[in-house]
Amino acid sequence: MRARQEREREYRREIIIEATEQLLNEKTFDSITMDDIALRSDFSKASIYQYFKNKEQLMNEVFSQNLKEKCQLIEDKCLSQADPIQGLRSYIMLEFEFIQQHPWIPKVVATFPFRDYRVDKNILDLYHQKKNLISRILQRGQQEGAFNIDNLDVMTNMILSASEGVSKYFYSRKSSNIQSPEIELFISTIIKGISKGEQ
Repeated sequence: MRARQEREREYRREIIIEATEQLLNEKTFDSITMDDIALRSDFSKASIYQYFKNKEQLMNEVFSQNLKEKCQLIEDKCLSQADPIQGLRSYIMLEFEFIQQHPWIPKVVATFPFRDYRVDKNILDLYHQKKNLISRILQRGQQEGAFNIDNLDVMTNMILSASEGVSKYFYSRKSSNIQSPEIELFISTIIKGISKGEQ
């Protein structure tokens, strides 16, 4: 009985989170109200407050779910690659694909009031998990002689920042061509910059 109640509770939380993501595609975070979320999710506002005490906590959960999804994709699609160069290429492309699937992200990053907002510890932990996954791809490439990296931590941070930043910029320009030559040039430049020999 308790397990079923937990599944039902989790299912309702997912519906609320999904409704919030849909609204983020249409409006800024500041302009979205709990009434909007209630209407979109088909729950009463009182019901939503049983799961999330306020809009900020709900937004933390949206960010957390996105990071969890991204970490899982990195594990499945990038770390699983036998070739670390292909693993890194897959990771960078994944950032572009992820923005394509979640087009609200650049807008939220550009307009979200981060300075007035307390980031949840869970989000920080997930970001460190993501960083660790990228670091493992680079470390394996270093061990196998494919990459030439002086400082693994600095390089991991650079690749994370560049990949996230360029993918958000690319989609903020309303471009959705994932096969764009600009994307391929960006990926090739990063890989060539840390690879030993010609790629």
